[in-house]
Amino acid sequence: MRSIFFAIIFLLAFCPWSAGGENISSVFGVRAFYIDCRAQVMTVSAIKKFALDLSQKGINALIIEYEATFPFEKHATLCNKFVYSRKDIREIVDYCGSLGIDVIPLQNCFGHCEYILRHDRYIKLREDWKEVSQVCPLKIEEAKRIFSEIFGEVAALHPSKYFHIGADETYLLGSCKECSKKDKSRLFVDYVKAMCEIVEKMGKTPIIWADIILKYPEVAHELPKNLIYVDWNYGWNPDKFGKLENIFKLGAKMWGATALRSSPDNIYLTNWKNHFENIKTFIPFAKAKGYKGIIQTSWSTSGTYGFYYDLGCEILQMYPIRQVYPMSGFQILIDAFCKAIADDESLDIDKFILSYALERYGLSKEDSGIFLKYFKLPQARVRGGRDTNGVEIVQLLKDIELLKSNFDKISARRNVDEFAHYKLMLDLRVNYLKYKEIEFEYNSQRYNVKMAEKLAERLEKVMLQSDKLSEAFIKFNKGYLKSGQLEDINSFRTMKMKDFYERLKRQINI
Repeated sequence: MRSIFFAIIFLLAFCPWSAGGENISSVFGVRAFYIDCRAQVMTVSAIKKFALDLSQKGINALIIEYEATFPFEKHATLCNKFVYSRKDIREIVDYCGSLGIDVIPLQNCFGHCEYILRHDRYIKLREDWKEVSQVCPLKIEEAKRIFSEIFGEVAALHPSKYFHIGADETYLLGSCKECSKKDKSRLFVDYVKAMCEIVEKMGKTPIIWADIILKYPEVAHELPKNLIYVDWNYGWNPDKFGKLENIFKLGAKMWGATALRSSPDNIYLTNWKNHFENIKTFIPFAKAKGYKGIIQTSWSTSGTYGFYYDLGCEILQMYPIRQVYPMSGFQILIDAFCKAIADDESLDIDKFILSYALERYGLSKEDSGIFLKYFKLPQARVRGGRDTNGVEIVQLLKDIELLKSNFDKISARRNVDEFAHYKLMLDLRVNYLKYKEIEFEYNSQRYNVKMAEKLAERLEKVMLQSDKLSEAFIKFNKGYLKSGQLEDINSFRTMKMKDFYERLKRQINI
């Protein structure tokens, strides 16, 4: 009876929508969640489980950016080692459809095209010979030929009436010799119009991110009237990219987007406070502005890459800059988003977290207070012995180890496996700060070779703990990402640490 009681309370507290996911908001006809397959590729079973949970909380769309994991046929050059099969895609789309979830594909065709432009087959499309993120907007005819085929392959497996073509962060706009002679708004609009024509010929409605047209709005009125603009705001001033009024006055349809993983998040840093505030403030803003859709984005990487080059700028390998803890550790933000889009009032963050601790994890009132402190602890990047807020690493370690000593005493009574992610993420943060403390001493003016042995001894202890965390990371996330991905993330996290240790060991014998 007790378990039934708590289940009812949880539904009342966090699910003010119908179990079938019918329309829960007259404002947001589209309530979407974004899945990023660029650096982390969820298994089919994980996506299906995720979709089932979302469908019960009012989400009616998934936007999936497959990038090189899409099973291209004619353009199979693009496929990477984590590629889905065509059967996989059909299974995802059909299953989501049975839940009332529309799967909308996102296929970049302008910026964020590294995975395309790295290949010789598409080299003529590059805006820059070495920095391969962007298609040159003056190569319209060649781009139309290639993207007509690419769009067609993706659309064939997605019956959705929507097709997202990206078009964000085109930082190289106007940088090549010929483009530099052109107006940036004209370059952007003419190219996006051409890509929209392809989408419309397929009988679909095009979607773009709104940042670049907000920055260069001069000829925005020439874009298709049915184009949907997504105002992505992850916690900043509404007019950060440019005045929203320039788009509103066109009578354009707008969707909004928040983020549960975004910069500066990585494997050992999560800006929880910012993400909760983002949900609290932007969703009411989007409702007030009459946005017709809302998306919760979740970025597995920064969207920029580092490269190994050979002669002639031939790309040997491409690595994502910044990896993030898998989405398996962010259930609380997923549910906060779902609650916020369903409720008339803005999210009361503290109340939500305390209730969540009690109902979802069965924590006591006292332990719920500690759980709340977990999300209030500031997390920021650390360089030169202090974080970006100016707090010295000694104090950072003192604060986080105090929290950890209390947090380690908490035991969830429900959803135990899910709760374990919070502890692991905290442990990864502590391990990282201990490493950064040693690294800071190594980079200090007083460091000399006589100090190498003691630093190596300290670092060895940190590495032993890191190895245990790597094992836990694989254990807790098994089956969530495709085979080999978890090991890759661990390797990325420990790469610098291991290299540092080897250098210290060599210095001992100098």
